[in-house]
Amino acid sequence: MENLTIFFAYPSAPQTIGETITAAAQNGERYLVGYKISTWQQSEIAGRFIAEEVINKIAASSCLAADITELNFNVTYEVGYAIGAQRRVILTRNRSLKDDARLRAELGVFDTLGYRQYENSQELLDIVKSVSDVTPLVFDSSAINTTAPVYVLEPKFKTDQATRIISRVKRARLFYRSFDPSEQPRLSAHDAIRNVAQSAGVLLQLTRDHNADANLNNLRAAFLAGLAHGMGKVTVILQDGDEPVPIDYRDLVVAYTHPDQIDEAIADFAVRVVEALQAGTPSKVKGPRSFLAGLTLGASSAENEFRDLGEYYLPTAQFLRAARGDARLVVGRKGSGKTALFSQVRDQVRAKRTNIVLDLKPEGYKLRKFNELVGDLLTGGTREHTVMAFWEYLLLLEICYKILEKDEIPHTRNHNLYDPYRRLAETYQSDEYISEGDFSERMTILLERITHDYAAKHGESSGTVLSQAQVTELIYRHDLVKLRDELQAYMSYKDELWILIDNLDKGWPTHGVAEEDLVIIRALLEATRKLERDFQRVGQNCNTIVFLRNDVYELLVGETPDRGKESKVVLDWTDPDLLREVLRRRLVFNNLEDASFEEVWPQICISHIDGQESSQFLIERCLMRPRCLIDLVDHCRAHAVNLQRDQIGRDDLEQGLSTFSSDLLVDIGYEIRDVVPDSDEILYAFLGVEKELSVLDFEIVLAEASIDEDSLEKVTDILLWYGFLGVQIGFDDARYINSVNYDLKRLKGLMAKAGRQHLRYCINPAFWSALEVH
Repeated sequence: MENLTIFFAYPSAPQTIGETITAAAQNGERYLVGYKISTWQQSEIAGRFIAEEVINKIAASSCLAADITELNFNVTYEVGYAIGAQRRVILTRNRSLKDDARLRAELGVFDTLGYRQYENSQELLDIVKSVSDVTPLVFDSSAINTTAPVYVLEPKFKTDQATRIISRVKRARLFYRSFDPSEQPRLSAHDAIRNVAQSAGVLLQLTRDHNADANLNNLRAAFLAGLAHGMGKVTVILQDGDEPVPIDYRDLVVAYTHPDQIDEAIADFAVRVVEALQAGTPSKVKGPRSFLAGLTLGASSAENEFRDLGEYYLPTAQFLRAARGDARLVVGRKGSGKTALFSQVRDQVRAKRTNIVLDLKPEGYKLRKFNELVGDLLTGGTREHTVMAFWEYLLLLEICYKILEKDEIPHTRNHNLYDPYRRLAETYQSDEYISEGDFSERMTILLERITHDYAAKHGESSGTVLSQAQVTELIYRHDLVKLRDELQAYMSYKDELWILIDNLDKGWPTHGVAEEDLVIIRALLEATRKLERDFQRVGQNCNTIVFLRNDVYELLVGETPDRGKESKVVLDWTDPDLLREVLRRRLVFNNLEDASFEEVWPQICISHIDGQESSQFLIERCLMRPRCLIDLVDHCRAHAVNLQRDQIGRDDLEQGLSTFSSDLLVDIGYEIRDVVPDSDEILYAFLGVEKELSVLDFEIVLAEASIDEDSLEKVTDILLWYGFLGVQIGFDDARYINSVNYDLKRLKGLMAKAGRQHLRYCINPAFWSALEVH
């Protein structure tokens, strides 16, 4: 290829990488006609901002070659920048060197982009010579998501600084989408590019090197920062103190040492985002070439699509029950649609202006820290009573806060509301709990105050038994009876009170759900029951719904004496046609005629693959979870668009499934670890096995993974419960947990009846690619 300029980026260590690349570049200059290869070490950077010089080199080149053998901030940023600036990117890895394949897999960016491997300078030069097309990845950075124009990278652990940042974004009324590793462990390159391209502003948080998950978080931030700068987006990168950004990229970040500096940075960011939206910067690239290229399926995570979700949400029977107030619990697996249902119930009941609606998302890890403290210091009965008192007090304060906020203006125009509002405000504003900020900040203030008061009065002695009066003194700062009376008096002018609580189990640590976690939930359910009874006693309707993961609910039921007394709806999907309807509604939202799935689907995808209808092929590989199906289809679509195709073909289905499979393997591993400590590695024991295993072969695989005989049944149950394993009995088709309506006892009963000799375990086809199952 003539007149091809390649800029090579690579880490400074290990030294072998630089030596090999330098040799390849020198040989290329000598022997390759029409090629010009330069490296970052050849850049003239003395006395200049290093990153600026590297960026200029990338912009002046036909393409960027980047070595990802050793992942670091600089190279990851440069790869992102090149993609954002519409440059072709070639990724390489030196196979002769040890690398952290697990880190690369957990990150998700580079294995979804793809890379080529080499051992020496000649093989590397051959990779360069094979470049015949410098067409970059295609995206439209002008199609801004005006309903949520900001994209936020959230850290895995919601520290006080992270909470404040999100609180200030909300206060600035910057509607945002986010990547949250607690919800989605891997960030694929496709998702990153799509989300940054749709954004007017990108907000990134770096974490200190000693923090858990710092490496993954900061590499994600580097890639997203590069994309954002390459596309010319308003960008702010926040870091606590002087680390971790390397010195050559230090000018790209805003370092803070005091909370006020966070506020200032977000305030400046908000102004620049609004200015960018008003300016309507024209696109640097051409718009979508085809319907497939411009197609959006929405976000697979409901948190990132609240403002559009109502346009294509599927109102299932479970939704209708919840919206009628017929259930106190909504239970479902991760990705089954709990948060989507949460938002739609909230929007429906909130549409009636005389309703009071609390939509709360507590920070689970903060509650757990508080619970661990009282668990260490108080006896069992006192502990649970204290946590319940905390919940009751917190909810009463939040109801007051919501009423006073909502009716701040209306009460001045309604003589019926004026006096009750003033009495409620006077009763409420007697505690420092009243503060600006969002719910998370107010809850933090309350938790810190209770913790401080306990230490001041009782010290750190363990096994303390508190009387009812002492618990009351510890938790309450208000006259609770008066507060409740004023609330009930005010609610007599309203219709219904709804309390919706989501994310309770989000952010819990990854070493398994413990008894302390279940105490939080049991105490919350008891506190909400008491609130409902108190309001119903005076003829007022109060409905509460708590949203929980299915696995956490199962543990809760197993540890609760009076099991089954909570009414619930379960979001378990068993009907493929319902999942097709979820897809159809999202497709039609893209200005298509409101037609049947059979009419809409062929517009984006081939009809069959290996004799199987293509939508069924995908549904059988999504664990019957809406979020997974949307992600899988979007990965296939992205592969087709990158190759400038107008329809998803066979190769796109296979490549999209390969990317999705890697994501799913990590995601399900984390889900398992959330419930059973140190168990996420068990999935990797099945690397390279056959698709179907006899009982004996299956037991050998687990034995080689150091699973002893005592743990065999428990591990098998986990793999069946999460849909990783299915069973084939005789010549019947494989049955997975969704085939028996998610009834593990029934599935095990069928297995027992068949006997070992007629039973085979099957690996779910969703995992075949990631585990190289054959």
